[in-house]
Amino acid sequence: MISGKQHAVRVFRLARLGIHLAQGVLTVSTVFPYSGKARRRKMISRWSGKLLRILNVSLSVSGKPPEGESILVANHISWLDIYLLNAVCPPRFVAKSEIRKWPVVGWLSEKTGVLFVEREKRSDAGRVNEAISDAIASGDLVAIFPEGTTSDGSRILSFRAPLLEPALKSNANLHPAAIRYVTGSGEIDRNVAYAGDISFGQSLWAILGQDAVRAEVIFREAIEASGRNRKELAKHAEGVIAEALNLPRPCMKPETPACPQGALQ
Repeated sequence: MISGKQHAVRVFRLARLGIHLAQGVLTVSTVFPYSGKARRRKMISRWSGKLLRILNVSLSVSGKPPEGESILVANHISWLDIYLLNAVCPPRFVAKSEIRKWPVVGWLSEKTGVLFVEREKRSDAGRVNEAISDAIASGDLVAIFPEGTTSDGSRILSFRAPLLEPALKSNANLHPAAIRYVTGSGEIDRNVAYAGDISFGQSLWAILGQDAVRAEVIFREAIEASGRNRKELAKHAEGVIAEALNLPRPCMKPETPACPQGALQ
């Protein structure tokens, strides 16, 4: 049962969030077209940092954030992941095309350089890979969530090797970023996860009602793509992030007697 105070807190934060989104739309519409990459990155970082503060998200960062001309790979738990990374080292994200249809957020994503992929169309992968390679060549940092979906943060899902093809084409380094949300006692906070059947609205409403959200981003040293195929690259990055979070790696051969569905090794 939600108390009147909790409801009031949620409504207050939602109102602040609405104003912040409106400010973002205004900035992207009027300032972005006349700004260089460096200035746009600073504006995205500041805007994302304020969004986190509105939602009472505290962010702890360890390791050295990457810069341009490379690919950032991270595990994926929540839509908040995007703003954590944006607050630290704004990249160009690769995201599912459905996000483009989200009110306001979809428009902002498109205008700030998100590369959308239509997952149901295999033919679209080549186009997106080419766009990623072009972005890297122009000096951008591109962010990919190789799991292809979200988890509740208690495990790492297998990284999809085809998503890392642009790293091989561009001979770009991979920069692993491990993300987690924790409770005050240091345990995994599953209340932040945007996974399963929960809708975006339900996820947002749940986060608005939390007293505090504690997020951590751990950056690890770059992984050289040269000398590896995409499967080796995916497994290496997957292992680095699992180790950083002290989580088991996904099973190498799922749905076998030795490794049933959902099991980890």
